[in-house]
Amino acid sequence: MKKTKIICSIGPSTQKWENFKGLVDAGMNVARINFSHATMEERKIDEELVERANKELGTNIAILFDTKGPDLRTCTFDGDYIDLVEGETIDIVEEDVLGTQERISFNYKGILKDLKPGMSILVDDGFYKLVIEEASKDKVTCRIMNGGKIKSRRGVCIPGIKLDVPFVSDEDREDIKYACEHNGDYLALSFVNCAKDIEDVRALCKEYGREDMLIISKVETQYAMDNLDEIIDATDLVMIARGDLGIELEIEKIPSIQKKIANAAKEAEKICIIATEMLSTMQENPRPTRAEVSDVANAVLDGTDAVMLSSETAIGKYPVETVTTMNKIIDEIENEINYNDLLLEFSRKDKTDIPTAIAYSTVDSANRINANAIVCSTMTGLTAKKISHFRPSAPVIAISPIEKTVSGLTINYGIMPMKVPMLESTDEIIEKSTSVAKEALNLQKKDRIVIAGSFPLNVEYTNFLRIEEIKE
Repeated sequence: MKKTKIICSIGPSTQKWENFKGLVDAGMNVARINFSHATMEERKIDEELVERANKELGTNIAILFDTKGPDLRTCTFDGDYIDLVEGETIDIVEEDVLGTQERISFNYKGILKDLKPGMSILVDDGFYKLVIEEASKDKVTCRIMNGGKIKSRRGVCIPGIKLDVPFVSDEDREDIKYACEHNGDYLALSFVNCAKDIEDVRALCKEYGREDMLIISKVETQYAMDNLDEIIDATDLVMIARGDLGIELEIEKIPSIQKKIANAAKEAEKICIIATEMLSTMQENPRPTRAEVSDVANAVLDGTDAVMLSSETAIGKYPVETVTTMNKIIDEIENEINYNDLLLEFSRKDKTDIPTAIAYSTVDSANRINANAIVCSTMTGLTAKKISHFRPSAPVIAISPIEKTVSGLTINYGIMPMKVPMLESTDEIIEKSTSVAKEALNLQKKDRIVIAGSFPLNVEYTNFLRIEEIKE
């Protein structure tokens, strides 16, 4: 069983049951619904697919809603496409227009006042570069440095410019409300720049009755890198969104930035997700490049909890094959990891509290006896998360009677969350833990499991650890 989780963006390629089921069977753990693209009708389709999978297949696929954020984009084009001709000029105007080869506009007003001759404007993930030659408050004229056919509403990056707009737009506010009202498990925030952005969204989630919503902060700007420590402190999970990050910053810096963010998240015991172009050639081809295979492998070796597929599964030709390939790569690399060395690295830290000590002892015991599974009985998920943090060699089954605790553990490394009835004694916990592990992992006689749990229910932390051997 792979430990690193897979998040799949759902779109036209995966909105039929056969393909969606294929993603689940291939190893998907979380379905991402992107508010930047999904219509209301598509959102409903995606949610129903998740519900059907969980009901019919007995899975715990979680839903991740992804906000637009203060995302600068081009306007709609006449005919949905325009040709950018290398060497020619194009005007960007303040007024709303239907875009043509001669002039276009952006979705935010007031941007042009900050633009000056010599600045670069990068469009559509940086594939197209415009350089400003003339600028006024109502219009800038740009030279097209490289051309091609470009679709409507493509993303725009202007390095060094911070949008002077509220972090939560009226549209984002409605989307956040939608996520809270439609049983979202995770809410990803695009273009987070500081802790206040996260705090403002938490206040909205509380207002909409979802104080428990787990927040993913997407790091994709220089401003976010400047405020990385406070963002990681304020968030629940962090996503390394390499697309926009690689446009705004020099692309050669991305590998070292990825390691820096992953290490900072690990140090803070926060979930880390790596995203963007992991297997992008599989949008059009049934096989990845060797470089892409190495990229996925390095994400696992960097200690990430999850990897995310975007257009590969949303609009690609081979969505199921992509997830199957990613699963195989993860499984191969995880088999090469020395989990005892990882635990030794954690043991050098001075900070220890009771839950941390129990979680460490659970993993140490499991590693030493080569346990087939760890089972953690949890109400809040805290101890299961700490066990996951120590990267055990055995899979972790987290059992809980609380649905939100179960769904909130979906992205955590190595955890297989399962909902069970309320357990009334330590004997019930041990009995249920043993039966669940046997069934989920097909354990045999003399296989070993390590059980961590707490009783009575009102105790503040996990207070017992037990090793069981399967008897029959």
